[in-house]
Amino acid sequence: MCAPGRTPAKRRLSPTGHRSTPGDGAPFPVSLARIETITAADLLARARAAPPRAGAVRLVGVDGFSGAGKTTLAVDLRRADPTLTVLSVETFYLGWDGLAVGPRRAHDQLVAPLTRGEVPVVEPWDWRHDRVAHPRPRPVGPVVVLEGCGAGAEPLRGASSLLVWVDAEPDERERRLHARDDWEVYAPHRAAFERQEQALAAVEGTRAAADVVVTRASDGTWLRGRPGDPESVRSGP
Repeated sequence: MCAPGRTPAKRRLSPTGHRSTPGDGAPFPVSLARIETITAADLLARARAAPPRAGAVRLVGVDGFSGAGKTTLAVDLRRADPTLTVLSVETFYLGWDGLAVGPRRAHDQLVAPLTRGEVPVVEPWDWRHDRVAHPRPRPVGPVVVLEGCGAGAEPLRGASSLLVWVDAEPDERERRLHARDDWEVYAPHRAAFERQEQALAAVEGTRAAADVVVTRASDGTWLRGRPGDPESVRSGP
C-alpha cells in the first residue's frame, strides 16, 4: 500500500525512497525513560491551536534527512485524522539534483494560491520520465501535512502552523535506506542527494527552527528530542 498521495511508481523512484507504512525499517533506539513521549494526536492538537498561516489552511511541515522517518510520521498523522491532506515536497523537486528549488516551487504552487484562497495548481516532477508533468489542480483540506526534505525551509516556514523535525542517527538512517525495496534505484544518487539535503538544512537552519524535534523509539512511539538534547522544543508546552 502506498503512502497518502503516493503512486507505486513514485514510491519506487522518489529520491528519499519513502516507504508507505509505519515500521520503516528498525526504529531509532531511544530510551523512553530519558525523553518525553508525544503522539500524532498531540502534534495535530498543537497545529490546530496555532493560527492558520496559509490562508485558511494550517500547514504542518515534517522535515528531516533521508531515512529519518518523515513518511512514517506523516502516515501516523493521517491515521490520527483521516481527513488530513498529506503531500510530499518531492512533488516539487526538479529531479535528483533539484532538491534546493523544491521549497520555492512548493511555496509558489501550493502556499501562494492557498494564501489567496485559491485551489493550488501543481506541476509535479515525473520521476519515471525525468520531466515536469502537466499542471493539475490539487484541492486540499483545512490541515495539510507537507513532508520531505525541505518541507521546513524558509520559503515554507512562515506559512507553517507547526514545523516538526524528525531525527535519527546517521547509521540508522543509512541502514533503513539500504533495507528499502528501491535501494538499487536510489543508490546511484545517494551521495549527491545527501550532500544536497545536508547543505539545505545547514543553510536554512531547519532543525533549530523546528517547533518540535521528534525521534521514533524501538516500540514505534514518538519521542520529543533525542538523548543529550534538552532543547528539543522551541516553544509551547
